[in-house]
Amino acid sequence: MAEILQRLPVKNTNGSIDLIEIDAIFYLEAKEGDTLIRTKRKNPYRSVQRMHELAKRLPAPAFVQCHREYIVNLNRVRAITPRNNRDYDLRLDPPVNHRIPISRNRLSNIHKILGL
Repeated sequence: MAEILQRLPVKNTNGSIDLIEIDAIFYLEAKEGDTLIRTKRKNPYRSVQRMHELAKRLPAPAFVQCHREYIVNLNRVRAITPRNNRDYDLRLDPPVNHRIPISRNRLSNIHKILGL
């Protein structure tokens, strides 16, 4: 039986390849044609690979697309908080503490994964 890789190889904008611990990833964000990979580092990793390409290498259901621009690690989510009467955000653990929007059409899938 093959061992599961615990690091995500990411092609950097300068041509190098970063090996990022999968458990350290809080979220991925599609931005300006690149993908930002946020860990607890101050600056995110920037990859030239598309977000959907990287997502294929991440374990489901821990990593879920919550918005067209975001894939989050549900193991790094502290709370689901209302933004207004119909919209919700995922609040991430410290030290990142970001609020990631949840698309209305993806909320039921997140509830299903979490058993809500």
